[in-house]
Amino acid sequence: PSTSETAIAITFLVINLSTLLRQVFWAFLCLKWKNRTFSGSMITISYNLEINQQLKLMLLAK
Repeated sequence: PSTSETAIAITFLVINLSTLLRQVFWAFLCLKWKNRTFSGSMITISYNLEINQQLKLMLLAK
């Protein structure tokens, strides 16, 4: 029982770290290129990829 709980906890840790890293990366890009504008489609694609990645990790943990 504790092994499956550990696997689930590690999965959520990886998901949270991935999300945090993505946010830090975007913040860095925005600060580096203040004068440039990023299109909304790039953000939407990034968000959709994140959701798909989280679903895959959750399915693998089962």
